[in-house]
Amino acid sequence: MGDFSKSRRRMLLGTARWVGGAVAVAATGAARPAHAFQSYVGTPESGVGQLYANRCGPSSEHAALTTELQGKLEHDPALPSLTAFCPLCGCPVTVAR
Repeated sequence: MGDFSKSRRRMLLGTARWVGGAVAVAATGAARPAHAFQSYVGTPESGVGQLYANRCGPSSEHAALTTELQGKLEHDPALPSLTAFCPLCGCPVTVAR
């Protein structure tokens, strides 16, 4: 019975040390600002802007959406332009007269 209580005590002390270390690491990480909640505004000429611009490019989905919007513009002469969002990438596709 004595060996069991010694090994149990050793296990509990080891667990307390690990938990204490994890809390210390978490506390030092909490002092820094959370960069995940920052937003980035980029220009189309920047590297990130070019990646977003080339992400979908002149794909067949955008071409089909443009054709559909041009057909709707022809049927309604009062509209100066139409905008729809690509179902694949979410980019706005605008067609104007």
